[in-house]
Amino acid sequence: MLLPTHLVTGQAAYLLACVAANHPPAPIEALTAVGASALPDLDCRQGYVGRLFPPVSGWIEHHFGHRTLTHALIPQLIVGVAGYFLLPTGYYLALMAGWISHTVADMMTPAGVAWFWPSRVRCVLPGNERYRMKPMMWGELVFAAIMGVSGVGFMQLAAEEAGTTGLIRAAIGNISAAREDYDAMKGRNAWVLEVKGRDNRSHADISGRYAIIGPYREGGFILDSGQGARSACRQESCDWYADHAVLKRAEPQETTTRHIEADYMSARGLRRRMQELESFGRVYISGTLEARNIRGNPPTVEATDTGVTLRYAEPEDLQEWKANSLRNIVIDVQVRHTPGIVIPEFDSEQDSGAEMNPLLDKWVRPNVNGSHYRVSGVRENNTR
Repeated sequence: MLLPTHLVTGQAAYLLACVAANHPPAPIEALTAVGASALPDLDCRQGYVGRLFPPVSGWIEHHFGHRTLTHALIPQLIVGVAGYFLLPTGYYLALMAGWISHTVADMMTPAGVAWFWPSRVRCVLPGNERYRMKPMMWGELVFAAIMGVSGVGFMQLAAEEAGTTGLIRAAIGNISAAREDYDAMKGRNAWVLEVKGRDNRSHADISGRYAIIGPYREGGFILDSGQGARSACRQESCDWYADHAVLKRAEPQETTTRHIEADYMSARGLRRRMQELESFGRVYISGTLEARNIRGNPPTVEATDTGVTLRYAEPEDLQEWKANSLRNIVIDVQVRHTPGIVIPEFDSEQDSGAEMNPLLDKWVRPNVNGSHYRVSGVRENNTR
């Protein structure tokens, strides 16, 4: 088989290995696969590679013959085991995919390959010689074209970084499976969900592509509909019923989280703090607090007579809060931003007493050693 066919086949094999291993392809690894797909022909003095290294190719061909040592299973196993422990994943996939693809492609020619070398028995694929490819004939040309087209398709699948299991789940389109994949792979990127389904109340078609705000209960998502947050799952309790859902990776993203525990804070003070963070990225608030006269806005804000639960609420969800006093606050504030941006810490000294009624000051401050709330921060490369 000609060298260009081996190069195209090795590239397609590398991309297919990336799909199976859930590994993002890289240009330098692709070049490694190209080199590995050509290297076995070092055992032929008349080949393109053999002419580059005539002393080595001549010695190998003289002592072992063509399509023996460099095409055989035993050397592939030895190098494969050693490379598994010594090489980075991408280079290991490129080396083995390129090398093995060369052997398999040569099996499809009339001469076959001494795959079980040192046995001289030739392995062929398929068994009927009429269906094997002769060099420089139409069969090889068609095969090379198929490999080239397949490589383009494999590249698109590999870019999804979903792995074989993820691709199968995407074909099925179960939202619970998409949620499992999201929980397992969130981090470093934003995510979107391609949904086909209907609104549980109006029965209107909601099919489309929506940014994921966060998980919702068990097996669901909170999605950005463009007109506010909507919950999506396969139950009537959600805003949307998802018949089919596919998880898609979006742009790179980093998340910085700040944790706040406060015995007291004004609603206006909390809103002001969130607005300061909005200049760095999208801000989401999750946790619990106690307050009166808070109107719920599910799925992000759920309110009772005295308690409020926040699930990835945005600062704009707090704009209509009329309560002057928030108590027993335990919340996490996420800022999702471009990688590399540094998010400032909260200044607890500046805020102690801010927006506080002077009549309450002496009752609140002693509870937490002179400060009416406690703040901690932690950077996470994890999108929730």
